[in-house]
Amino acid sequence: MSSHIPRAGTVRWAAIFAGLVGIVLCAITPLLPVNQSTSTINWPQGQTLSSETASVTAPLIAQTPKTFDARIPCALIDTLGDEGGLVLATMPQAAQRYNQNALVVNASPSAVSVIFRNELAVSAPRAEVGSPQCRELHIWSGPGGVGAEFVGLGPANTLGIDQRPEFDGVFTSLSTAAVNAAATQGLSVTTVVDTRFASTPSVIKLLAMIVGVIAVLTSLVCLALLDRIGGYHRLVGERSWKRILRPRVSDLAVTAVLVVWHLLGAASPDDGYILNMGRASEGAGYLANYYRFYGIAEAPFDWYYSFLAMWSQVSASGLWMHIPSLLAGLASWFILSRVLLPRLGAGVRRSVWAVWAAAAVFTAFWLPFASGLRSESIIILGSLLTWWAVEHAIATRRLLPAALAALVAGFTLALAPQGVIAVAVLIVGARPMLRVLIERSREDRHGDPAPTTEPRIRYFRLASLMAPSIAAASLVVLVVFRDQTLSTVFDAVRTRYIVGPTISWWQEYLRYYFLTVTTDDGALTRRVPVLLLLASVFVTLAVMLRRSKIRAIDPGPVWRVLGATLITLLLMMFTPTKWTIHFGIFAGFAAALAATATIAVAQSAARSTRNLSVFVAGLMFALAAAMAGENAWPWAYDFGISWFDKAPVIAGREVSTLFLVLAVIAGAVAVWQHLRLDYVENKGLAHSPHDPDADTGADRTARSDRRRLFVASTPIALIAGFMVICMLAVFAKAALSRYPAYTVLGSNLDTLRGNSCAMADAVLTEPDPNQGTLTPAGGATAAEALAGEDPVGFTPDGVAPDLTPEAGSARPGQMNVSASFNKPFVVSGAGAGITGGVGPETVNGSTVALPFGLDPATTPVLGSYGYDSGEANLETDWYELPARDASPLLVFSVAGPVFTLNEEGVSTFGQQLQVQFGADGGDGSFTELGPLIRPIDPGPDKPNRPWRNLRIPMDQVPAGATAMRIIAKDNNVNPKQWLAITPPRAPQLQTLQEVVGSQAPTLIDLSVGSQFPCQRPFAITDGVAEIPQWRILPDRATAASQSKTWQAAEDGGVLAVSESMTSANTVATYLKDDWFRDWGSLERLTPLVPDAPTANITTGTETKWGWARTGSLRVVPQSNE
Repeated sequence: MSSHIPRAGTVRWAAIFAGLVGIVLCAITPLLPVNQSTSTINWPQGQTLSSETASVTAPLIAQTPKTFDARIPCALIDTLGDEGGLVLATMPQAAQRYNQNALVVNASPSAVSVIFRNELAVSAPRAEVGSPQCRELHIWSGPGGVGAEFVGLGPANTLGIDQRPEFDGVFTSLSTAAVNAAATQGLSVTTVVDTRFASTPSVIKLLAMIVGVIAVLTSLVCLALLDRIGGYHRLVGERSWKRILRPRVSDLAVTAVLVVWHLLGAASPDDGYILNMGRASEGAGYLANYYRFYGIAEAPFDWYYSFLAMWSQVSASGLWMHIPSLLAGLASWFILSRVLLPRLGAGVRRSVWAVWAAAAVFTAFWLPFASGLRSESIIILGSLLTWWAVEHAIATRRLLPAALAALVAGFTLALAPQGVIAVAVLIVGARPMLRVLIERSREDRHGDPAPTTEPRIRYFRLASLMAPSIAAASLVVLVVFRDQTLSTVFDAVRTRYIVGPTISWWQEYLRYYFLTVTTDDGALTRRVPVLLLLASVFVTLAVMLRRSKIRAIDPGPVWRVLGATLITLLLMMFTPTKWTIHFGIFAGFAAALAATATIAVAQSAARSTRNLSVFVAGLMFALAAAMAGENAWPWAYDFGISWFDKAPVIAGREVSTLFLVLAVIAGAVAVWQHLRLDYVENKGLAHSPHDPDADTGADRTARSDRRRLFVASTPIALIAGFMVICMLAVFAKAALSRYPAYTVLGSNLDTLRGNSCAMADAVLTEPDPNQGTLTPAGGATAAEALAGEDPVGFTPDGVAPDLTPEAGSARPGQMNVSASFNKPFVVSGAGAGITGGVGPETVNGSTVALPFGLDPATTPVLGSYGYDSGEANLETDWYELPARDASPLLVFSVAGPVFTLNEEGVSTFGQQLQVQFGADGGDGSFTELGPLIRPIDPGPDKPNRPWRNLRIPMDQVPAGATAMRIIAKDNNVNPKQWLAITPPRAPQLQTLQEVVGSQAPTLIDLSVGSQFPCQRPFAITDGVAEIPQWRILPDRATAASQSKTWQAAEDGGVLAVSESMTSANTVATYLKDDWFRDWGSLERLTPLVPDAPTANITTGTETKWGWARTGSLRVVPQSNE
């Protein structure tokens, strides 16, 4: 026996030493040095300037440089001549917010001025600048502020740090020859790019992390040995792996649901966001937020998204990218069904309905909340692993599971702020685990109590047991700070909080308010699972408080899961955002509580049918409130989904009303049962005098009791199961009814066939809308054919000057929207190039700016805007129809309100516009064929003012028709009621994949990113963004609310690049086989300075310690009120 004592002592010393080494190395990791990338842009030195312009482009993702220093010889300014010109600017002159954001050095005929963000720094007369006294103009910007000085003419002037300019390159109207000549006379512009987040661990840091991991693992091995030496190595629960792995019906059901959903509609609203963050990380050198926040690192919540970035290198298709969440779901259910549900007690193990309630609630949560790329799926798995480890530690008195619980909780917390759910599990399990720890420290090596042990020995034992657990909890620090430092993580967190949107802890009620708002975030598919969670918590808590326990249920695990749920709800107050999708983290706990609530309801119903009726009435009322929401889903996933934009309706009646009626009926029954309690013998569903759970064989009353209690156990399972079946059914219906049009299911099946480009193959583009213009049948010119004979009120300039649609409003609480979070906000805007304006003169003398790339030299336009003398009417000449297989559509561009019908026959108010088809009579006349046809105006959101392409599917053209004409009438003198048209055309179409390809840098909006995996997001390299050539947007409503606000330049969004460096024009597009849908849009981005080359960047590395900080990013607080 004594031979074991040295071994135990050695192991304890090893546990303490390894644990302390691990703790110390984890603690100092954020402070250890990193190799930080450096990027410097020198101009004109080191640049290959174009012969057309001396400008170079280099849009910074951080917008402002770390430092900027320019020295311009005064003599160089004189080369601009008396008229002056642009000496130097940090943004193109045609860029949006040029004056508000840029540094501008401008020479007018009388003076030279240096202006930072519309604020004058210095100015000097041209005569003095040209004098010998002026040696150079010195301009600088840095962490301390900005300033400028005409050296030799006067003192320098400085401005504050908020005036640091946006830098997109060096732009000048100076000639290349003059710039090259001045380079030898002192002309220089040096820009140091802010690349603080692009870093890799130094050798010291890498060694410290490796040793730290080894030390932590060693301490855990020692802790396992101490468990074994103390005799704590027994197993709990099922010991036969054959029985553990044997599938049950509930397992097959959950697996089938998750796998089918993986094909049908697995997604989250952030899938495109997360996907393109990962795809851009390789060039950036770190996982940047990409769409917002000035390109900051995603740390400290980036380890899972970094894994997805590597995962996407295999394939960016949705089918592949969602595999981790699918595996997390299957693993979570395995842990629940095999470990945690049995741990709740014999009542759950024996109850079929309890297990089915858990399965139904779990999947009801998983489908709308946790099936996408967001971290909720991994947080659910982490919370269940933590709970499993805590229960194992308590049941076996082993401390290795406790240490593993701390390890998993740390990694779960590092997934996202809502990962606090795992910390909540540690909190509720802390007391019994602490008791085990203290008792273990008082035992000898064989587990026998030794109360007389000296304090120093007891403390020694305590340290040997605690050090590995603390080290395990600390290990996550290595992951969080593996390539970042304390200062860079501080900058990232600070930027998020300043830019926002963030909501204070005391406004946690908004999370529940957002659940009630009719938006995608308040969809009924999110409301129902949360209401089932709250109902399960209420029932379980009420019974536990009233009766101290639920019969056949172990109170310890139940109290712990209850406590963890309630503490998480409390801790979520301190998360900076209040999105309703965060409720998804409760999937595992909700399943367990649904099981206990099912048992509690059945036992309560055995005593009183009134209690069951009250519970059912409450559920029905909650469902009535839930069903008042829309069946909304993220963009593209809602294509063809029933009730995507309204509350469900069956047979003309709202489903919420039906549930409300059921609630009233159940409530009335409960009142009746309450009043008759004193006058009936059997107050509950159990009528036998003995235990209804006992197997009495021939006892008919007991069998009847069990049947009634069996039914009483069903409400939660039936409601949750019904929701799951409905979700699967509506997605399956959409896929079948839309075929062959685009659906997520179709995209996933195409991926399995080897084609993974998703919507890029379903969107048809019209690269050149001038190619398919129909030929006038009578030989008339384009202008004459459009005008027809005697048009009334339609003129070449009859188009409103501003076609921007009227502003609407959107409800608060939507994800990825930077707007008011407590009241509706304004939604406005439309695509580029379709909102009117003045353009080149068209072939019929109009000065209206034409959309979609229509050529003014060949395209006439006529409109009725401004005509108020009665009815305006237009009947064009006949146009020859092409062969039926020339194009799937006939289209013409239209502006103004047009009366149209959607796919369901619902009308949109406007003026009359119809198409007449005819057949050539052989003598120059045409015979009308068929009725007048109303063209399709794509929706469902119809702005009814900007230019858009109305279309008629070619298969609707009457057989035998050889020509068509347009008939337009405007009989409304309201100045807002008018219409304008261009000639018809049969568009020559190519898929978006064929036009954009997989190599062109593209700005893919966050909402659409997951649907275009073959398109390449524009890269960020060395802190400099690539100039995109294309932009892909969602539908107008989503683009105006999400893309426009979340990606906004003023919040550090990616639109800073496209708006500063390019001009946009919308390309005509159509969703194949779904001609009624405004799927989104494709914009062609043209560089504002097309001849300017990309700047050459000088790169390097420098060592930075974890506390080193060279100033803050220029971040302006954004008000969301």
